[in-house]
Amino acid sequence: AYVSKSGGMSNELNNIVCRNSDGVYEGVAIGGDRYPGSRFLDHFLKYQDDPGAKILLLLGEVGGCDEYDLIEAKKSGRITKPVIAWCVGTCASCFATEVQFGHAGAQARGDTETAAAKNKAMAEVGFYVPESFDKLPETILEVYTKMVMEGAIVEKPEEVTPAVPLDYTWAKKLGLVRKPANFISSISDDRGEELKYGGMTISDVFSQNLGIGGVLSLLWFRKRLPQACCKFIEMILMVTADHGPAVSGAHNAIVTARAGKDLVSALVSGLLTIGPRFGGALDDAARMFKEAHDSGMSPKSFVESCKKHNKLIMGIGHRIKSLANPDQRVVIIKNFAKKHFGSTPVLDFACGVEQITTSKRANLILNVDGCIAVCFVDMIRSCGAFSPDEVEDLLSFGCLNGLFVLGRSTGFIAHYIDQLRLKQPLYRHPWDDITYIDNLAGQDDSKDVVMLKPKAQGVSSDAQGTGSSAGSDGGTIGEGGVGGPCSQGVCRVVRDTCTVA
Repeated sequence: AYVSKSGGMSNELNNIVCRNSDGVYEGVAIGGDRYPGSRFLDHFLKYQDDPGAKILLLLGEVGGCDEYDLIEAKKSGRITKPVIAWCVGTCASCFATEVQFGHAGAQARGDTETAAAKNKAMAEVGFYVPESFDKLPETILEVYTKMVMEGAIVEKPEEVTPAVPLDYTWAKKLGLVRKPANFISSISDDRGEELKYGGMTISDVFSQNLGIGGVLSLLWFRKRLPQACCKFIEMILMVTADHGPAVSGAHNAIVTARAGKDLVSALVSGLLTIGPRFGGALDDAARMFKEAHDSGMSPKSFVESCKKHNKLIMGIGHRIKSLANPDQRVVIIKNFAKKHFGSTPVLDFACGVEQITTSKRANLILNVDGCIAVCFVDMIRSCGAFSPDEVEDLLSFGCLNGLFVLGRSTGFIAHYIDQLRLKQPLYRHPWDDITYIDNLAGQDDSKDVVMLKPKAQGVSSDAQGTGSSAGSDGGTIGEGGVGGPCSQGVCRVVRDTCTVA
């Protein structure tokens, strides 16, 4: 155990002791103040009574007289353990006058307070005092070895030194560790002098005229697809850009724009309608036709199987288009695939299904969603850029629906801009285009429901907002029943609080 005046020198004492003995039992630095909080004697008496401390080590300095208290304790027999001691500051004798060293108490105020005088006095009472500080390690080793040989110290096997983790900054500099990343990206890189898409610099993207289809292939598929594939992707974006203001997505975008919301809000409002009933069937259509074709089923067996299990054939059917009135978007996509793709087995299978379904009803054609879906499957299979597993992954990732979302976003933004250009006011749906139901079927409360025939010109009110007048949709109403607006101008009024005459 050691007691030192200097905290900084304690680090050196730890090193010296550990190199020349079995290690430090305990150590304390009391500081070099003129009036310290504790003194050498306080700690040495504690270590004298502690059986774990075998050798006592003192590192004093010039100034003060605490070392003399230890000398007296040694003379009186209070301290019996071996003491190794050294007072630094012996160089003070080289100066003509007394000098103040770093600590407040490090100045001799008399001959007895010099380092040399205290070292001499401690040696006279039996302390192990080296000739100089650089001899201190040898003195420690000498005393330690003697006590081991005498049996006063029984050496124990050295415990396994715990591994000290490397400093992270230093280890990173050496290349031994890397910082864990919160994100991983393999499609783009903006760290260098030039932005890269899929490993290709933006300059090369433009110099090689990749276009939107090429950029999308680099970012979505991490591959540079053949020119025909890139053109096909661009065709998908073009034919799905818009389909008029009446579809649910465009309708939402228009209503949101007229409510005074910003472009992003209008766009998101439209996008949130995309799903199984609107625009979100491409992935399902691709999966259904691909699995049916790959299973070896004939188109007829596929149709019969879907009918037997009451399953809708995704990508088949259109409200308006038919064999006599074909959808030109389907014609364009189908002709392009036949001309540029190596093979189109899934498209051929879908066309076979179309021949069967249209024999039952003329509008059960291969619609634009189905045509895009099957042609996309043929494209990624025949282009040679993807393995079978990669093809399955791309279809499961929702790439086809993603193409519809990307293309239709163009139209939603266009409708937003169009409404602002036309300065359209807030939209409120007209009352005469809404069927209000007070009682559901099976409830006997018919006296609260009144059927009124408004004037021939229809019912209108400023409070109803803008919209078609009653009867504009040409609907029909069954006897005793309630339907939508019709040419007769019949309106359903709930309860007797209505003031319409």
